Amino acid sequence: MRLQGKVAVVTGGGTGIGRAIALALAREGAAIVVASNVVPEVEAVAREAEALGARALAIGADVTRLADMDAMAARAAGELGSLDVLVTCAGVAGGGLLAEQPEGDWTRVIDVNLNGTYRAIRAALPQMMRQREGRIVTISSIYGRMGGFGHVSAYAASKHGVIGLTRALATELASQGYPGITVNALCPGYVRAGMGLAPRKVRSREGVMEDVGGEEVFERHIKRRVPQRRMIEAEEIAAAAVFLALPESRGVTGQGINVDGGFVMS
Repeated sequence: MRLQGKVAVVTGGGTGIGRAIALALAREGAAIVVASNVVPEVEAVAREAEALGARALAIGADVTRLADMDAMAARAAGELGSLDVLVTCAGVAGGGLLAEQPEGDWTRVIDVNLNGTYRAIRAALPQMMRQREGRIVTISSIYGRMGGFGHVSAYAASKHGVIGLTRALATELASQGYPGITVNALCPGYVRAGMGLAPRKVRSREGVMEDVGGEEVFERHIKRRVPQRRMIEAEEIAAAAVFLALPESRGVTGQGINVDGGFVMS
């Protein structure tokens, strides 16, 4: 119960990593706002959090609309009393080779993954600045650290942007006199949840595009490059998020923390 009395907001909290983080924060005693544009999913997670003894609020909110993010932040502060932790988990995968990808597909990935992170932070910051304390945890990716072959150009660009935003904002807030607000990014590797399990387009040796499940992609193409030879569990990302939400992490800001089994060492 190390977060007793704190209020945490998790965007994209209905499934996968977001759900795991919301429930981990609830187990530590935080009141939880679970937000997503898929209302039944966040309502289910809120019920799970309440079963753990936490206060929980499910909100239908789309990170592509600033008005939704403003309303989400207002409800957190108004109904639960504060906004102490923000975790930006909402995201989409970016399929398509760059030379073939329609512009709309590219801009959709950037608008959700990068601009959506900006909108959620922009909505939460005024309350944190009034409190002079807060924890912002963005979700980037190992593809925010590196390139990747095939169908990840938009996704990698968006996740590199998330790390850049994280570092710039951490510097900005501290230099403005808000050292109590920290900003850090988590960079998951291949996770056995959410997007990590979703089918993706893979080109066969014969040059044919085929849909392959995430676990099979990991086994065929990624596993040999990961020292631990395993996918990461969503709960491991959640444990790192909990650490970054705690008072003990106050000296950690502007960091991108890899949770990837050693895939990227930096």
